Amino acid sequence: MTDLTSWFHMTFHGFPYAWGESGDHPHTIWEDLSLAHFRRHLDGEAPLGIYPMVYDPKHKHVGPRGWDENRRYPDMDPALWVCAWGCIDIDAKSEHHSGQGTEDEVANYAFSLRAVLAALDIPAWVERTRSGGAHIWVFSDTWCSTADMRNCLQAAEQIADVPTDSPFPKSESLPGPPGNFVRLPYFGNRPHHDRQIIVEEDGTPIPLEEFLHRANARRGKVADIKAAALLKVMPQRMERRPLSHESRAAPKAMWGTLKEMFVNGPPPSAFIENQGAGKGRHGWLYKFAAFAARDGHSLDRVVSWLMDLDNRSTHKFYVGGEPQHDQLYQIRKLAEKAFQDAQSGIRVYR
Repeated sequence: MTDLTSWFHMTFHGFPYAWGESGDHPHTIWEDLSLAHFRRHLDGEAPLGIYPMVYDPKHKHVGPRGWDENRRYPDMDPALWVCAWGCIDIDAKSEHHSGQGTEDEVANYAFSLRAVLAALDIPAWVERTRSGGAHIWVFSDTWCSTADMRNCLQAAEQIADVPTDSPFPKSESLPGPPGNFVRLPYFGNRPHHDRQIIVEEDGTPIPLEEFLHRANARRGKVADIKAAALLKVMPQRMERRPLSHESRAAPKAMWGTLKEMFVNGPPPSAFIENQGAGKGRHGWLYKFAAFAARDGHSLDRVVSWLMDLDNRSTHKFYVGGEPQHDQLYQIRKLAEKAFQDAQSGIRVYR
């Protein structure tokens, strides 16, 4: 098992100084990663989430561990953020979860994305997740710019024209570590043998050792990932949607910055599409939710305000001029993330 664990570690290596506790209450654990963490995952003792983004692993600046007392890299250079893998997430619908489609639809979306990536000479692997969704994994043959990896995955999403939740890495750069983690496949104590595992297109699970052999025999070339990244459609400016006059009065519970944001709506710059995490309409709504959390408002109240803002101004979660089927789920998910970050002291997107 030791050799297999080492191989698994090599395949999914990422930020080395923290990991994601990926059980029912995900959170960050700040400790150096070792083979023992990966072994416990494979043995089914503790599920492991890995952060893909690594800053300056070649020590051209301060290195991955060069953060200051606030966990920020001094004079951070965005070009030094790299990763060894990327992943597209697609969620499946369930009784308690709004996703991008049924389990069968998600599988079709996932293998459509794999086919697009294969046409771009980029090998990809489809994992059926524990919830019946999918992760589409891409492994690079050496360190790859996070910007190139994100743009490559987003280009594949655009070409395949299928709904997805988000690509990882979730941003091109960060003020400091660790970013967002992804739960790894092949957890040893999974309740369903055909979930949290890489699968063939017919759904047949691929054993761990076979997957590691095949995935590492042909990792994606950074040059091909860079070439695919150039296919991403560049941001397009949308016309700002004016706030309706009858809705401009802010609730009495609001004050300060929050009230100004609610009354004035997002700036024109927010209506530039495909800007990435923390920007555009999504970033503006996130910032509103984070400010509301820090002002002491309840999650349910903030979700209702976000729904109001999206319906009368941002239309972030709209398709064809109508609210998308999972608008409420997406807005609540955004608000929950903002509340979590606000409570943990993470600086909100600027």
